[in-house]
Amino acid sequence: MRRHLHTAIALFTLLLYGRCKDVYISPYKAPPTGYLVVEGYISGNSPTEFTLSRTVKLPGDSLPPPETGAMVQVEGNDNSIRPLPETIKGIYRDSFALNPQSQYRVRIQTKGGESYLSDFVPFKNTPPIDSVSWTGGQNGVVIYVNSHDPANATHYYQWNWDQTYEYHSGANSVFEYVPSLDTVIARPDSNQIYRCWQSSSSTSILVGSTTKLSQDVVSLYPLKRIPLNDVQLSVLYTILVRQSALTEGGYDFLSLMQKNTESLGTIFDAQPSLITGNIHSLTHPAEQVIGYVSAGTVQQQRLWIYAYQAPGYYYYYCDIPDTLLPANSDLQKNFGSLYIPIYAKASGNIIGAYYSNYTDCLDCRFVGSGTNKKPSFWPN
Repeated sequence: MRRHLHTAIALFTLLLYGRCKDVYISPYKAPPTGYLVVEGYISGNSPTEFTLSRTVKLPGDSLPPPETGAMVQVEGNDNSIRPLPETIKGIYRDSFALNPQSQYRVRIQTKGGESYLSDFVPFKNTPPIDSVSWTGGQNGVVIYVNSHDPANATHYYQWNWDQTYEYHSGANSVFEYVPSLDTVIARPDSNQIYRCWQSSSSTSILVGSTTKLSQDVVSLYPLKRIPLNDVQLSVLYTILVRQSALTEGGYDFLSLMQKNTESLGTIFDAQPSLITGNIHSLTHPAEQVIGYVSAGTVQQQRLWIYAYQAPGYYYYYCDIPDTLLPANSDLQKNFGSLYIPIYAKASGNIIGAYYSNYTDCLDCRFVGSGTNKKPSFWPN
């Protein structure tokens, strides 16, 4: 459920304004601070992480503010208490072992003195992911997950993912200008700006149920589509898929949230439905809280796709041809911000000029807003 309930903002936009034929009057009266949004999963084999934030007022064109400074802890019906320290603003995270025979809940005490408590939920063992696969065609690349539970005991699944892709700038600059020395030097590998990496996480609610099937099997559940000739598939792409088992209540909550936040835009859409999670305000019992706490193990699997495997072809190039700039010209003016030297034009050991191009074409950080620092798990 991590990061997905920020779509609650869209939900409350619907609840108040709905795009239905008849005007929908929301039963909710949000507090001045907004509703508390709780996203997370109590995990027994990976870090437990919860994100706390607040809904925003319409028109909802600002980012959800994080709920900082809270005290968050996981409690077991075996009287165990495991605090979750705040690691980043609004994100509470730690790793600890859990007893599969116990039930768990989350207690939250905000900096403002408000108390929230979830219901106890059973610990669900999640079956392994069988495979993460993909197909490619005229509609681009579609990524699927496949799984099954031989014990026929799971039935309700949730997935989320993290993705990273490598992309390149228009040309590989082997020189760089050093302002402090007012000179051009050979570019060290640590300052390379040709290869960049962009990372992001799933934002959609991805849940599935096998209750209507004769076997507890998930086959080719679509997780993501990448358009044809997209930059994500220009060099190398990877997606890390995580799978979690849900209770029926957790699935019903997320499924309803999914329908309310993704069925937009026509007069024939159903009226937004009342969403009730398993987290409650102890301070103001009538206050709505957005979120559903589940507990169990998390399974994961990674998929790699190389550009040569995917359909279509993406290549970034500089629109303007390289410009030859004299090596004895005003370096500060040429290379201070406008141009970047690519390679040298030399006669013997004497460099007379540099082939150059614009910064926003040669620096991959400007091309795609990624980072030029290679992830630790990336192949050479």
